[in-house]
Amino acid sequence: MHVFRMALGEHPSPRWREAFPEAALQYPPFAEGPAEPVQVCWISSGLDGWPALVSGQAGRSRVVVHSRRPSDEEAITAFEAGAHGYCHCLANVALLRAVNSTVISGGLWVSPGVMGRMIRTLRRSLPSDPGRPPIGFERLSAREREVALAVTTGASNKDIALQLGMTERTVKMHLGSIFRKLEVRDRVHLVLHLAQPGFAPDPGS
Repeated sequence: MHVFRMALGEHPSPRWREAFPEAALQYPPFAEGPAEPVQVCWISSGLDGWPALVSGQAGRSRVVVHSRRPSDEEAITAFEAGAHGYCHCLANVALLRAVNSTVISGGLWVSPGVMGRMIRTLRRSLPSDPGRPPIGFERLSAREREVALAVTTGASNKDIALQLGMTERTVKMHLGSIFRKLEVRDRVHLVLHLAQPGFAPDPGS
């Protein structure tokens, strides 16, 4: 079940209805607990106090914040509140379904620009001890280590490809292998894993 929570006066676009024809539309005041399990709760940033709504719902279902005026700052607020995705409320059907598929599978849906900022902020906030590498780092090839370390700078796949002299397709291939070997879901979780105490940022280690 999908639920769209919107502010009074807001209405879902025809694209939402086409993407999720069985979705339930809710306006405030919202019930404390849903009558049936919710897969994804889509919360409008037009709602008063929407970050608190995201925090309250994130423990019960996957949450996507949709916005009429999306911005990097609002996206970061959404993810800090516990959201699993952030998108424009007028996104097309294919994009909405892609967001849904990503968050249901356990990933995060976030624009490259916001992802880069989040990773850089996260990397600065975590301790770094030039001791032993993180668990599983020895399972990565030399090239995979270079890609993994580049991710911790907030670089996009395109940037990493340019830095390391490879194609974006090859970067994606390496990332898929890195995620599997280190048992992480996405770039943010990769940075959390690599930034554990003891991680030494040395591609040749």
